Amino acid sequence: MKSSLLRSARPRIVLFVAALAVLAVVAWFIGSREPQAAESPLVCADDAASLVSPLFSKRMEDVALVSMQRSPVMLSELAGEHFTVGIFCSYKCPCSDGYIGRLRDLRKRYEPRGVSFIAINASADENLDGLAQYIQRKDYPLPVFRDEMSAAADQMYASVTPEVFVFDTAWALQYHGRIDDDKSGLFVEEESLRLALDTLLAGKTLRDKEKISLGCAIVRTRPLGTDASK
Repeated sequence: MKSSLLRSARPRIVLFVAALAVLAVVAWFIGSREPQAAESPLVCADDAASLVSPLFSKRMEDVALVSMQRSPVMLSELAGEHFTVGIFCSYKCPCSDGYIGRLRDLRKRYEPRGVSFIAINASADENLDGLAQYIQRKDYPLPVFRDEMSAAADQMYASVTPEVFVFDTAWALQYHGRIDDDKSGLFVEEESLRLALDTLLAGKTLRDKEKISLGCAIVRTRPLGTDASK
C-alpha cells in the first residue's frame, strides 16, 4: 500500500522539484540582469564639453563669491596651504551629482596635505535656496559658494559642471578639466585630478595640464566672453 502511494506521488514530486529549479534559474537570470541596467554610461542632457582656459597664460584675479550664509567671501580667502581646487557644480546636473562620493574621498585624501576644496555654483537658473536644499539632502562634501554674477566662471572660462581648476598659492592655474575619465564612476581608467594633485604635491610639472571635462553646460545670462558692463 505504502509503496503504491509512493509510486503515485513520485511524478508530482519530480514536477515540483523541476518547477523549483525553473524558478531558481529565472530568479538568477533576472538578478544577474539588474546590475547591467545600473551600469549604463551617465549622459547629461546636453553633454557639453569644457573649453580651453586662458588662465594658463595669466593669473586668476580675486573675485567675490557668496557663502551659504549669504555673506560675501573673496576667493583669495579660500586658498589652501599649497593648492586650491575649485569645482563648478550644479544641483540640476546629474553629472555633477554623480561625483559627490568621489569628491568626498578626494577632500579626505588631500585636505590634510594642504589642498583646499571649494565648490562654485554659477548657473543663472539656480539660486542659494536651491543650493541649501541640495546640500542638506545630499550631505554635499565640499563648502559651496555662489558665483552670482559669473565673475569667477567668466574669468576661468568655465563652461560645464563638473569642471575643475587647480591653482597654486600665487593663483596660477596648474590643472584644468575633468575629475576622471568616466562620469558614471563605473569604468574609471584615469583619476585625472588625483594624478595631477599627486604630481604637483611632489613638486613636479604636469605633462598634461588640461583634460576635457564633459557635463551640463553652465547657464549664463549672456554669452561667455562678452563684456558684462555692456
